[in-house]
Amino acid sequence: MSAGATHPRHKPPERIESCYSPFCVLLVFDATDEGQVALERCSELSVALSAHVNVMSVVDTASSNAACGGHLSDLGHTYLEEVARRALKTAIDHLTNKGITANGKVAFGRTVDTITRYAEALAPDIVIVGHRPRNAAPRWWRDRPVHADLAERLHGSTIVTVTLPSG
Repeated sequence: MSAGATHPRHKPPERIESCYSPFCVLLVFDATDEGQVALERCSELSVALSAHVNVMSVVDTASSNAACGGHLSDLGHTYLEEVARRALKTAIDHLTNKGITANGKVAFGRTVDTITRYAEALAPDIVIVGHRPRNAAPRWWRDRPVHADLAERLHGSTIVTVTLPSG
């Protein structure tokens, strides 16, 4: 390999065309209270950085199906998709009303895997996720928080975890 050449495995993924503004932000949005606070923080950061925002709403049908004992119907899947599409529209409308360039997508799959795949293709500077701190009991039987897995998987992106303000 010649001097200055990069090894093919270390080559950064191709950036998605919509992220060529000075900064690229990926907002993972689900319309929860934490998601709403993350949307507000995303708005503030995007204006300050003149950033383009890609909003992602994930339908984690595997987890939903498991929570239903494996009996999530087609109607249930359709409902989850509708909820995700409404959340996506809410976030994009909020951002564009503030003068922020935004687009988005609804994705299907395990939340962390889906966000990771999209972020690898998008190569965002910042990934913003809402987070609800868990009490002790659910911690041992549920998956790790999304932001913890993303921090391990996404190299080169800043992970911003937003929780509800206390008080």
